Amino acid sequence: MTRLVALLIALLAATTLAGCMDLPDEGPVVESGVTEERDGRRASGIDARPPADGASRTQVVTGFLDAMTAWPIQTSVAKEYLTEEAAEQWNPERETIVYGDSLPAREVGGEVTVQLTDADGLDSIGSWRGPLPESELTLQFQVTVEDGEYRIFQPPDALVVPASWFQQRYRQVSLYYFDPVAQILVPEPVFVPVGDQLATTLVSALLDGPPPRASGVVRTFIPAGLSVGLSVPVDDEGVADITLVGDAPLVSPEEAELMLAQLAWTLKQDTAITAVRVTIGDADLPLPGGASTYSVDSAQDFAPSGAGATTLLFALSGGRLLWGSNDSLLPVTGPFGGLGLGIVSVAARPDGELVAAVDRDGTRVRVAPVRDVPEGARPQTVLSGGTRFARPTWDDAGRLWLLDRRRGGAVVWLVEDGVAREVRVRGVTGERAHQLIASRDGTRLVSVVRTSEGDEVLGARVVIGSSGRVARVREPFVIRPAEDTRIVDVAWTSPIRVALLTPTSPRTLYEVDIVAADGAAVAIDTLSTIVAGPVLGIAGTPTPEAPTFAVFGDHYLDVVTQEQYDTGPAPISQLDYAG
Repeated sequence: MTRLVALLIALLAATTLAGCMDLPDEGPVVESGVTEERDGRRASGIDARPPADGASRTQVVTGFLDAMTAWPIQTSVAKEYLTEEAAEQWNPERETIVYGDSLPAREVGGEVTVQLTDADGLDSIGSWRGPLPESELTLQFQVTVEDGEYRIFQPPDALVVPASWFQQRYRQVSLYYFDPVAQILVPEPVFVPVGDQLATTLVSALLDGPPPRASGVVRTFIPAGLSVGLSVPVDDEGVADITLVGDAPLVSPEEAELMLAQLAWTLKQDTAITAVRVTIGDADLPLPGGASTYSVDSAQDFAPSGAGATTLLFALSGGRLLWGSNDSLLPVTGPFGGLGLGIVSVAARPDGELVAAVDRDGTRVRVAPVRDVPEGARPQTVLSGGTRFARPTWDDAGRLWLLDRRRGGAVVWLVEDGVAREVRVRGVTGERAHQLIASRDGTRLVSVVRTSEGDEVLGARVVIGSSGRVARVREPFVIRPAEDTRIVDVAWTSPIRVALLTPTSPRTLYEVDIVAADGAAVAIDTLSTIVAGPVLGIAGTPTPEAPTFAVFGDHYLDVVTQEQYDTGPAPISQLDYAG
């Protein structure tokens, strides 16, 4: 039996890795770079067919939907199915509807309807809006006669395409904005069509401003009223020439630096681009040091994973805090490095200087330095009187989030500037939430909530005021619906991806799934890995090139390379990166 299980595990692992088209270029994730050459091979061209003479009402509607799948994208043929007035007013760029399947078009009293299934929506710049409500799954088309042929009037202002088509031709990338106090870049995931115009598409989308879901959460330093010139050409040396046109106020050197950071981080997702040159009107945007171009790697001080974030690992062994690199874990020299302190879970601040620890009975959270402290210095209690605190979580600004898993329903606490206060998070507060993690940029929370159908993963955006303090948390959205399974652990693997650890066969087989933090369900390049044995949890970080580990008591395993590291002579009960 043991041999059979081992063979099954090997086959599953081989199948999983073989199915991975590209190795991740930012650590263990999942978020493959947008490579136009590869996608150009996958996405074959599609010519739209114009309406046939004498086509029926249902044939016209079906032809209209088919014409929207033309590739490369163009809607001129689709407009031929519309009345002349409707063709002038139709705006397919307003939103995109991606559907899993549809029933054949039906004619009822002169109206043609198409019933969609499993449909999701994207807004005008490609931001995922989630599943369409039941009331929007039926598309209604009014058909009339124009010049002797049936034509559609009042079509939905949307590009309506099947998920299989969308999967091949769109990729999720990030547009980069700033947090409200301009300290860290915040990635906002959007879907864009792949192809030769990727740089132009990225810049145009960035100029449109933050997506609706991020409005009030992030800010942009690109002046309003600007648009891209004809295109964003990229020369043989990888320099993208960005010509912006329109009325815009004079940009100060400080604003120019922040504007360049947004453009650089957004455009570096196109692997052909190494630097940018920006012109507004007839004037070149001033570059630091008087340089002629701005490298896409220049804005590391604003990195979304945190400019000063450490990639060291932090572990617990017998209630004692350890830290180190992949192959060496040693006791810290701060207060939590001693024996007999009764710590059950810890989280280090992203810079690795402070650590928050939950005591054995789960009722108290204390904070102490990781390194040596003056003699007699003791850990500071930041919150006590809880019921059963989950593992703490930090953002890059030093905000500490705590989840108290009370029997009557969870309570979320926030510690800012040493002061703890309760924060209401809908979908989490008062529910059976058992895990909570905050993004490095401080604008996202991801939680795991137990329901009667299984564990549900929720996301919520955090509104930060101009003073840098949390103002409120917005309405939640579903990242992954309940699927009759239990989620053991959750961790960031990139600024916009999280890993979920679920038992396939408890203490025997576990699965590590990577999901999009915005809840997007299609066109996501992800990696799902089967891990064998009694897995305690996963260790992941949004910092590029840092691996994600499956954690066992006596070792930990890189889920991508399968490389194994021993923990040392004593077993561990927790292993995590900072954050």
